[in-house]
Amino acid sequence: MSTLPLTPRLRVALIASSLRLGGAEKQFVYMARGLFAAGVDARVFYLGSGGYYEPVLRETGIPLRQIHTPGRPWLILARLIKALRIFRPHLVLTSQFDELVYGAIAGRLCQALVLGGVRSDGFYELKSRPHLSRWMLRLSDGLIANSVRAKENLLSCGVKPPRIEVLSNVIDLHDFDTRARMPSPISLPAGRVIAAAVGSLNPSKRLDRFLDALSTARRREPALFGLIAGADQGAKASLQQRANALGLTPHHLSFFNETDRVPALLSQAQVLVLCSDCEGFPNIILEAMAARLPVVTTPVGDAGLVVQDGITGYVVGAEDKQRMAECLVRLAQSPELRRQFGEAGRKRVEQEYQCESLSDRLLSLFREFASRPPRASLLMRLKPIEQLP
Repeated sequence: MSTLPLTPRLRVALIASSLRLGGAEKQFVYMARGLFAAGVDARVFYLGSGGYYEPVLRETGIPLRQIHTPGRPWLILARLIKALRIFRPHLVLTSQFDELVYGAIAGRLCQALVLGGVRSDGFYELKSRPHLSRWMLRLSDGLIANSVRAKENLLSCGVKPPRIEVLSNVIDLHDFDTRARMPSPISLPAGRVIAAAVGSLNPSKRLDRFLDALSTARRREPALFGLIAGADQGAKASLQQRANALGLTPHHLSFFNETDRVPALLSQAQVLVLCSDCEGFPNIILEAMAARLPVVTTPVGDAGLVVQDGITGYVVGAEDKQRMAECLVRLAQSPELRRQFGEAGRKRVEQEYQCESLSDRLLSLFREFASRPPRASLLMRLKPIEQLP
């Protein structure tokens, strides 16, 4: 009896050097999980050590190979090349741009299609490896950015349009809603309007703007209470000093460490504020909208596209701290306005940013990159994509 040959599964090597508790890492997990669920032979090659999402990935059943030798990058590269030659991936996808230092070389040697992730604003990625970025771009077949702003910035630096596509961030609403019902990691004062700023405490987040706006807003609406939550990356001491200088005591403002219970924390808040200088697609905005919170944000990255001014929140100029304060006062004094903005935000997330569509969109991008010169010959090698649902 004759048998037909089986079509090989699409093999994708996903490379990450960080699995810490962060937005970029969460999106990487969504990608890995989505591809794995879609029938792709997706395997993670982890070039770091530890991290919140390492056990999360292992628990999903996604194969994870750790390749980590501190202080010996050439050994990491050699071990990655060996591992990929055994796996023989059709495609290599790095979580972030930096990882192309390893993924581009190893992927090319395996004759795989090589794509790099862009999680910030594009300028940040190019500056992070100033002597290697052009070389990394040449070795890769394309970039997948999470924001329109990053694509525009990279195009302005000479990256050719066919070499970059946009895949916006998504959110797992079922998981978010489940976590939102968990006990909150912090006790916040009752009867106050909580304005929260959530993210790592580093200078680029410009949380000083939040403090200035909060101080101004509280003069008109004393019910406002500020919350800053995130891992300290060198800015906490200066922020505390600024808060003290503005007269923001622990009765007006609380600092809290990084937590994996952000949904539960947001369920206690009434407003989210984002005032960064550098972002791609801020993950926290999706989480705030999922929690039915109005968002007050600067137009950083794609924040001004995701947040609809006057519909799901307010978009204010980066240095317009007076208007930011006015928006906080307006929201603090109108529960009905908060409800309207919050419901509109939740509806927007449900319609446009659910993670269920991620694998289809990602596979579509794979096809696009595989069909373009000079790598169009790879389209036949990526034939397993066409067999996927």
